[in-house]
Amino acid sequence: MKTRTEITVETERLVIINHRRRNAWCPSCARYVEMLTVDDAAILFHVASRTIFHWAESGVVHSSETPEGLLLICPHSPTFS
Repeated sequence: MKTRTEITVETERLVIINHRRRNAWCPSCARYVEMLTVDDAAILFHVASRTIFHWAESGVVHSSETPEGLLLICPHSPTFS
């Protein structure tokens, strides 16, 4: 007689992003919002950083660039809602 053993593994993932507050003007929202870096947005929305850059270039997400050249992503973009 054969016996069958079934093992179920449940996992939960918690992502904590620790960053400096980056309040910046979002031209699409027309207000100051707490923006995300490209890497933070990629982690939060489970996509590659290159995807975030592509979305920003094509206007899929709201974005703003700092005087230093850092691209910031608005978390209120329709894509993330």
